[in-house]
Amino acid sequence: MKYLCLLLFLILSSCKSDPISIKQIPCKEIATLEDNYRDHKIVKDSFRISIPIEFEILINSSKVKYITWNVSIDNKILDKDFYDYDFYINENKIKRIYQLESNSLSNNKKIMALVKVNNYLVSKLEASKLIAKYTNNKSLDDLKSNSVIELTTYDKFRIDNKSIINQFNKTTDSISFKVTRGEKYFFLLDKKINW
Repeated sequence: MKYLCLLLFLILSSCKSDPISIKQIPCKEIATLEDNYRDHKIVKDSFRISIPIEFEILINSSKVKYITWNVSIDNKILDKDFYDYDFYINENKIKRIYQLESNSLSNNKKIMALVKVNNYLVSKLEASKLIAKYTNNKSLDDLKSNSVIELTTYDKFRIDNKSIINQFNKTTDSISFKVTRGEKYFFLLDKKINW
C-alpha cells in the first residue's frame, strides 16, 4: 500500500508540471563599458558596465499565451523602458523585446534569452584598468555619449574580475517571469541571477 501511494503521488505530481522552466546558462556574450548616461552635466567619476547573462526557457505547456518579466537588482525593479536592462532572444540580438508571445511559445520549445543588465557602475580607476586589460588602443577618452568599449566575453570576465563580481553577488538579484495561460491563470517564477 505504501508503494502504491508513493506511485500515485509521483504520477500526480508529474502531471502538475510548471508551464515553463528556466535555467541560467554560461554566457559567451561580450561585457561592455559604457558612458554613465544618467547625468551628462556632471564630471564622470563612474562608468556603466553592461553585463550579459543568458537563460534557457523551456515551454512545458501548449496553453502559454505570453510571458513577461522583471529584473530586480539591489532590491529595486529595473525599468526596461529606460534601458536599465535589455532582453533579447538569441535568434535576434538586435531587437529588444518586452514579452514573448504565443506565436513563439510552442510546447517543448527551448528559447535562449539574453539579458543585458546596464545598471552597474564601476569607478573611473576600475574602468581604466579594465580598458587596459582588454583593449590595446582605447582609453576613457574614447568613451563618449552612446559609445561602447567591448571588454571580453562574460565567462572570461567573471573569472578575471572576481572582486567586481563579488560586489554583484552581495545582493539577491533576480529575474521574475510571469506566464499567462488564459484570462485568469497566471504563473510566477523567480530565478536568482548567479553573477
